[in-house]
Amino acid sequence: MEKFCRRANTAIRHTLLFIAYHYPPIRSSGTERALHFARRLPEFGYAPVVLTTAAFGGASDTQVQRAWEPLKLYRQLWNREARAGTAPSDWRTDPGPLRGLVRLARRWALFPDLQITWVPFALQRALQVVERDAPAALYSTYPPASAHLLGLLLKRRTGLPWVADFRDAWTTDPLEPDLPAWRQALERQLEQAVVEAADVVVAATELSAEYLIKRYARAASRVRVITNGFDPEEFSGIQAAPPADGLLRLVHTGSFSYSHPQRSPQPLFMALEALLAEDRAWAGRLRLVLAGSLSPAEHLGAAALEAAGMVECLGSLERRQALELQQQAHLLLLVDHPRPWPASNVPGKFYEYLAARRPILALCGPGMVAELTRRLGIGLHAPPDDAGAIRQVLVEAWERFGRDQLHSAVAAEELTRFHRRELTGQLARCFDSLLATR
Repeated sequence: MEKFCRRANTAIRHTLLFIAYHYPPIRSSGTERALHFARRLPEFGYAPVVLTTAAFGGASDTQVQRAWEPLKLYRQLWNREARAGTAPSDWRTDPGPLRGLVRLARRWALFPDLQITWVPFALQRALQVVERDAPAALYSTYPPASAHLLGLLLKRRTGLPWVADFRDAWTTDPLEPDLPAWRQALERQLEQAVVEAADVVVAATELSAEYLIKRYARAASRVRVITNGFDPEEFSGIQAAPPADGLLRLVHTGSFSYSHPQRSPQPLFMALEALLAEDRAWAGRLRLVLAGSLSPAEHLGAAALEAAGMVECLGSLERRQALELQQQAHLLLLVDHPRPWPASNVPGKFYEYLAARRPILALCGPGMVAELTRRLGIGLHAPPDDAGAIRQVLVEAWERFGRDQLHSAVAAEELTRFHRRELTGQLARCFDSLLATR
């Protein structure tokens, strides 16, 4: 904990056992919330001991404990780069001829998620941490749901106060909406057990909190909202600007289906193709810049637009390069996946885009992203699966751009509530209130 303590201006008062399956060196948006909480909690008197997976590398030390799981062996068997130790932590492992078997296991045998095989090994490591460091409280973050099940087991074994953090909604806005009815019922029971056992339940959006309060009335007084956010320090010194060449630049950083299997840029590509079919001059008006890993199908969908000069695919960029690219945009693109219900989850990218101080084109259905886009006055939105509506909003964006009316209306002082330090302070106050009563 020495490294964390050196960051702090406040004396460390308590140790926390901090369960975060998604944690560096894993490279995904899911790591950001837990990573920034862990880095900043010492400023508020709490030293976290992070418990995470060893499947993607990294060593254990006094601050980060990594528990083995079968996924590590699976990657070594099926991922040649992982065997050689050269696979980036965000590379997916293709099981080849066993792909169908893995899909069946995920759907019918391993629930609530594939990470359930991590729980026995993580539980053993967690109990060692409890014995060694005597933490004052527990924290777990979902997804994966298995992290909350580990928190539930530890709550029952140790009686320690427990904060269960939902980065996304579990059953009311599920990551896998097409699960069999029996799986949905089982996961609702597991969610109920977690929510009713946790001393504080944190939701990342207002709508997620409303769903939890409505469904689990006995836990209503224990539900808190702590949104996602951004660290302004990451953006210091970045002073890039859009090129003055008359092109309307749309920029997307990150992945699509690799982040969520139902998240697709194909309707957007169809909208761009429709514009080109109407008037080839659109190739000289609008440029879509994609920075991030694309699937083979996404590369194929973008190929004709690339050839026409309307789409530019840059591949994966380092973090600093991606932030600089955002500053070079006139409009930042956010693509959510369609749902048959109002979406309660907000991608972490949304808050990163807020920090870039550029207007946002959100391809989303009804729900929190659309509500925040309207409430903050930061841009435009259209349904993610409606190519015709996307085409119309692109034309509107071009017209606003021509009138110099494409701007973000969020004042700098209004963004402070999304600063990571402010949000970590809110989490620290949850622990303060729990520990003050013991």
